[in-house]
Amino acid sequence: MKAQRKLSQLPTDQLVALFVELSLEMKRADDWMENGAYNRAHKKLRDVRAELKTRPGDGRHALLPLLAHPNIQVRLDAALATLALSPEAEAALRGIAPLGTASQPFTARDILKALDDGSYKPT
Repeated sequence: MKAQRKLSQLPTDQLVALFVELSLEMKRADDWMENGAYNRAHKKLRDVRAELKTRPGDGRHALLPLLAHPNIQVRLDAALATLALSPEAEAALRGIAPLGTASQPFTARDILKALDDGSYKPT
């Protein structure tokens, strides 16, 4: 709970910067197969995403520019966070999906399949 209070005190631009930092940490941990580090960063990223969602007008809109970020993990995380907000997010997933067998393209393909078959509804 203490971390939630801290996140609620940060301005949106700092939350976006933290989102990028955590996504980059997830990519690093994924590359080195450090599951614990990945899971810790992922949990914090979910908390940042949840805090942004509570902001007036849905602060996740501030993540939309990240759909063009040079790092694949940042693009993926931004797409997943903004899927309910913009068709650009699905387009970003479609751009990531064919990029090989790493975890990010796999996740993009998995989400797109779930969207197509109706088993996943973004919120």
